[in-house]
Amino acid sequence: MKKAKKIFAVLSLMSAVLLGGCATKPVEPLEVAALNGPTGIGMVQMLEEMEGAENPKYNIALYQSPDEIVGKVVSGELDIACVPSNLGAVLYNKTEGGIKLLGMNTLGVLYIVENGQTVQNIEDLKGKTILSSGKDSTPEFVLNYILNEAGLVPGEDVTVEFMGNHSDIASKLMAEEGTIALLPQPFVTTVLAKNENIRMAIDVNEAWNNLNQMDLPMGIIIANANVVKDNAKGIEAFLKDYEASVKFIDENLEDAAALVEKFGIVPNAALAKVAIPKCNIVYRDSSASKDSLNKFYEILEQANPKAVGGKLPDEAFYTLQ
Repeated sequence: MKKAKKIFAVLSLMSAVLLGGCATKPVEPLEVAALNGPTGIGMVQMLEEMEGAENPKYNIALYQSPDEIVGKVVSGELDIACVPSNLGAVLYNKTEGGIKLLGMNTLGVLYIVENGQTVQNIEDLKGKTILSSGKDSTPEFVLNYILNEAGLVPGEDVTVEFMGNHSDIASKLMAEEGTIALLPQPFVTTVLAKNENIRMAIDVNEAWNNLNQMDLPMGIIIANANVVKDNAKGIEAFLKDYEASVKFIDENLEDAAALVEKFGIVPNAALAKVAIPKCNIVYRDSSASKDSLNKFYEILEQANPKAVGGKLPDEAFYTLQ
């Protein structure tokens, strides 16, 4: 009997060792970057779920400017990034095919706003200075496009002064009468609420649509091509979670607004509640995004090849293989 107990004890110990050696290690979280605007709003449910999670699936960081993200994408430090639409093409060319399109997440959110009453249409911008952020990204190229289409030459007829981020522009706009700026939502809603002299002068999204008969694709989701190849399940899970987060925002405005305030994207929930429906947050997968995004790239490339990194992305950009 004692011998049997010893054998049982040895077997139990061996079993424990083997099971311990085969224990599944926590999967490394995907490194995700978004901008402190509509793309961040689109992820608020994910941010909430990841906060305090013992083994988070994602490390999500919000940035003020695309410039803060570019180097991290090129170096491979980021697995997934939400960037202005044109920047996806630029990075695809810069990394020689090292990134993939996961989908589209934001449609038109750009407005020209004025602390004053002098601008009623695009032609009124002649001789004016416009504050903007997003140099070398979608806001700059879209603004240049609509100015050129109205017969105004950027740098000659209109001065565009670039600043570091949307928050700096919003502060100057509220403080100085006569200031004109290109701003996206939700910053437009914020400045309108804080200064009654500020008004939306031009809906850039409407101007784009009138010229091209298509929505303005403002933001996309991209991923490191090696991560797409080596961690297909992780990418698939992310896209499902992102789609669920967008649905949560659409169906639970009050709760979503509270989270937008919590994560510092908009100063308070009341403003967030007004801004969210105007942020044009969507989820369209890569195949559903391809046609409109490719047309957008063609328009930009004809106007300025630099806008897409010198050439149009090829088919591999759109396929998750």
